[in-house]
Amino acid sequence: MRTRAQPPERPAQLAADCRVEVELGCADAEFSFQLAAARPDWLVAGVEIREPCLVRNRVRAQELGLGNLVFAYSNLNVDLDRVFAPRSVDRFHLLFPDPWFKERHHKRRVIEAGLVETIADQLRDGGELHVASDVFEVALEIMEVVEASPRLRNMIEAWSFWRGNPFEAASRREQTTLARGQRVWRMRYALVGPSVTAPLA
Repeated sequence: MRTRAQPPERPAQLAADCRVEVELGCADAEFSFQLAAARPDWLVAGVEIREPCLVRNRVRAQELGLGNLVFAYSNLNVDLDRVFAPRSVDRFHLLFPDPWFKERHHKRRVIEAGLVETIADQLRDGGELHVASDVFEVALEIMEVVEASPRLRNMIEAWSFWRGNPFEAASRREQTTLARGQRVWRMRYALVGPSVTAPLA
């Protein structure tokens, strides 16, 4: 039986070894749209669980002529490993995940140790996980999970946040947060060593 989570179709015009950037839980994908427009030679992929978002984003990408921007369905903690092959992604962006403050909703939170492991598997050598939140408590929770992984290293130092936005794009949530004079809590993690552990001989 064909599962809903499938690799996105790769645009034929892009080089086989082009850079691959992925926005996880992309929603309206404003970050991905800006990044794809700024970098037409990169493959930019938005991943989302809500089908209506995927439909709207695909229509918008076509209308804007962004042939390097694709979208894929995934329930991140369940089947992200079916969407991207090992060692195929240069950078993952996880931007402003829902905080789910109520105790009964904690199981819905995005970052879990298993997802971090999948992300590390899918990153190319030198790859990166970029995370941002406007809620300090959520940022700390995410940091706690990622810092526990021996496969990802904080690009500043352990338990440190990155100041400013080093990318050529900003999500709608980031734009709103900054317009209100509030801080974005940003983390950047680099892959340590080979992206997939070699099997024992």
